[in-house]
Amino acid sequence: MVEAALNVRMNATLLTLPLALLACGANTVDLDGAVIEASNDPSVLGVVHERVEELVVDDERLYWSGKLLPRTDGRNVWFLHSCQKRDCSSTLVTYDAQPYDTDHVFSVSSGEIHWYHWNATERGVCPSTGCSGSLLACPVAGCDGSPRTLASDFTFTAATFDDDRFYFADSMSLYSVPLSQPGPRQLVASSFGVLRAVAIHESYAYWRADGISNDGFSLLVRGGKGGAPSAETIANDLKCSVNHEFSLTTDRTSIYWTNNLLLGSVNRCPLSGCTGASEVVIPSLRAPQKLHIDGSQLYYQYEPHPYEYALSSCTLPACADALPIIEHVDAPGVLAMDDDYLYVATTEQDVSPDNLSENTVASIRRLPKPHREEP
Repeated sequence: MVEAALNVRMNATLLTLPLALLACGANTVDLDGAVIEASNDPSVLGVVHERVEELVVDDERLYWSGKLLPRTDGRNVWFLHSCQKRDCSSTLVTYDAQPYDTDHVFSVSSGEIHWYHWNATERGVCPSTGCSGSLLACPVAGCDGSPRTLASDFTFTAATFDDDRFYFADSMSLYSVPLSQPGPRQLVASSFGVLRAVAIHESYAYWRADGISNDGFSLLVRGGKGGAPSAETIANDLKCSVNHEFSLTTDRTSIYWTNNLLLGSVNRCPLSGCTGASEVVIPSLRAPQKLHIDGSQLYYQYEPHPYEYALSSCTLPACADALPIIEHVDAPGVLAMDDDYLYVATTEQDVSPDNLSENTVASIRRLPKPHREEP
């Protein structure tokens, strides 16, 4: 826990962005939720009164999505923020605030932040047009007016970004739309199962496909990201749980994923696919979830204990299991990195689904990267 935190409540002009013109309703930023504090701990960039769920960094800024718990009706519950790395507590920018939490994704490229805004009301009720959302964009310095709308009236079961397109799965099909300007959706591929996770590597899209009946199968599939005649199976021995986050990522030769069971593992196949069973990279790992590859280093998050998240790393290709780099990570998807540092959010609080009565407080931390071999 951070001691002697300095309470620096931000100026309302930094926090209250012009969100009233958003396509899905007139929401304003709740100043009681959008708060960041400085800290005397040099590793802590800021203390936020949210549960941090995703982090992204670029050369100058740190970006995160956060959820305000406990939920109070009539208040915003989901936020999208950024700040400058060198002075986070006094440079907070809030791009969006929503009164209902659902699947939110965002990315940063070409000086803009792109994110999905869902159009449900604060009680989760859909408007007359139905439950859907829009892909929005703003300059990273902040929205000067209403955000640009790049695509609208769509939902997804899985989504990801590359440098110039947004990829999203609508049940059993994968589509993409451009990030530079509004454009029609392009069919990437049709699958044989419901798409639950997707990753992009060079000219291919890779995804997890789950059975639509009760047979419970999960396959790893790929197709050309520009559109391909058919998809092909990469691996057929995935073991997945709906109770934990699932992750997949790639390096130059292989695709890696989390068999996210309580007695789980990290596995891999060549990018072109396994000819037999997949290779176990890290065995006997409790509920492995987020994966990130940096050169020859594989970073992975898992649960040492129920709903307690830790971050470890190992060197590829052998990848011997290692002691945690940091424990008490706020959520399984909270990890970002630049050339020199890792960025995570930690909390000493109980983050299990049953604990909804305690105000969430998280510390966004910057840690030097552990020694690793260069690729």
